[in-house]
Amino acid sequence: MAGPPAAYDAIARDYQRTKASPVRAAVESYTILTLLGDCHKLAILDAGCGDGFHARRLMAAGAARVAGVDVSPAMIELARAEERAAPLGIHYVCCAVEDLPDLVCAAGFDAALAAYLLHYAPSEDVLRRMCQRLANAVVPGGWLVALTENPDQDPADYGGYAAYGFDKQALEPRREGSRIGYGLVSGRQIIRLETFWYSRRTYEAALTDAGFAHVEWCPLRLDPAASSPEYYAHYVAHPPVLGLIAQRVRDG
Repeated sequence: MAGPPAAYDAIARDYQRTKASPVRAAVESYTILTLLGDCHKLAILDAGCGDGFHARRLMAAGAARVAGVDVSPAMIELARAEERAAPLGIHYVCCAVEDLPDLVCAAGFDAALAAYLLHYAPSEDVLRRMCQRLANAVVPGGWLVALTENPDQDPADYGGYAAYGFDKQALEPRREGSRIGYGLVSGRQIIRLETFWYSRRTYEAALTDAGFAHVEWCPLRLDPAASSPEYYAHYVAHPPVLGLIAQRVRDG
């Protein structure tokens, strides 16, 4: 999660409750772990880690070391509370990813996860800075795995997600950086979030200019072990987000 800290501090606990959605495990987490591949003995940076939901899953998958960074102090406190309750050795840092400290970048991560991060960049400049800091944090040959707004989805196709606990709508005519609104069900409340639309070309240029190569867009994947696969059919057929992977250019 990225964006103005106060906005997410206000909804931190409510946003955490949305992680109970079955889509999170059956599609989101399964896609992430599939794209990352074997996490055993890897050092992974969870950029935009929120409450540490994915960081904990990465440790459970065998990662040797996981660090999480998020701009929201309230989200980081939720993550640290989970770590205190059930220590896994995850280190959390509160800062914007585009301002990631050199000390964190120098830690030498084999991979960086950016789930629902890049589309929070409010401008192309911030998007480029995010990508540059992520590239600095990943060792040459390492990978970035992201989930981000589906740049190919027509705004007319934004409906139909009520069964999955959210709605999506274009808030202004499409252009680079145009706003998209989400309403997420959290208990008896609806929490509102805004993301920003960027084209494939803009994402790819930001990544390649930062030092990534082999940029590839990937479809969402449903865990074959998920019960009632028909429930997920619309979500997978009309994905609101896509996977995005890129490899850090090797030295020399």
